[in-house]
Amino acid sequence: MTSQKVWFITGASSGFGLSMAELVLARGDIAVATARIVESLSSLASSACAALLVLQLDVTKQDQVASAFAHAKQAFGRIDFVYNNAGQSIIGEVECVPDRVARDLFEVNFWGAVNVSKEAVRFFREENPRRGGTLLQVSSQSGMEGSACEAHYSASKFALEGFTESLKEELEPAWNIKILIVQPGWTRTRLIPGTPRLPSHPAYMEASSVAIKSREMMTVDALHRDPDLLDVDDATRAIYDFAHTDGAVLRLPLGKDSIAATKRKLVLLKETLERCEM
Repeated sequence: MTSQKVWFITGASSGFGLSMAELVLARGDIAVATARIVESLSSLASSACAALLVLQLDVTKQDQVASAFAHAKQAFGRIDFVYNNAGQSIIGEVECVPDRVARDLFEVNFWGAVNVSKEAVRFFREENPRRGGTLLQVSSQSGMEGSACEAHYSASKFALEGFTESLKEELEPAWNIKILIVQPGWTRTRLIPGTPRLPSHPAYMEASSVAIKSREMMTVDALHRDPDLLDVDDATRAIYDFAHTDGAVLRLPLGKDSIAATKRKLVLLKETLERCEM
C-alpha cells in the first residue's frame, strides 16, 4: 500500500479545514476537501493537483455524506483520516438567540458531525482494504468549559464530546479505528469575523455585565492583541502529527487557554468530589 494517506476533510473552505487541506498536500498526502458551497474551495481547486479531490458536501444531509465518501473511495480506494471539522458559531446571550438559529447551529455542529462520524466508522470497518482509520473530531476549549455569550456553540461541542466518548466505547478493537477529540483555544482564523453577533438582550447591557465584557473579548482586535493566541497553521501541524500517534489519548487541548480551561475544570471537579463524596 502506498505511503500516501488519504484525508477526508469537512469544512475545508477556511480556518482549520483549509489549513489541514493545505498541510496534507504539502506533506505529500491526499486531500478530499469538502464544503457546503463548493465555490468556496476555489483557492484549493486552482492548484489542479492529482492528490486533491474537491467535493460539495452539506454535512446535515446524510445522502450527501454517503455520496462524498463513495466518491473518495472511487478516486483513491480508501480513506485513512476523517477530519470532522465543519461547524459554525453564534455570539449572543442565551435569551437573545432565537430557537431557530440555535437549532440550525446544532444541525451542523452536532447532527452534521454525527452524520460524518457514523459514515466514517462504517467506511473504516467495511470499505477500507485494510480495516481501520482515524476519526478526528474538531471540538473546542468550549467543549470543556462553557463561557458567556457562546452557550449554544459550547453546548453543541459538549454534545459532540459526549457522543464521541460513547462512540469510542462501542468500537470493537478488531476494527482498528482510532478517535481523537481536538480542543483548540482561541485561534487566528476567519471564525470570529464571520460569526453572527446577535443584538444584546436589554437585561445584559450594563457596561459592567459579564456578557458585555465577554462580547468585547470576542472581537478580532481584542483577540489579536493576545500574544498567546494560537496560529491556525501551527495548531494544524500539531493535530496532523498527533493524529499519527498510537491513539492512547482521547483529547488534544491546543493552546494555553485551552489547557488552562482543562485545568480549571479539573480543579472544579476535585472540589466537587471533596464536598460530595461520603
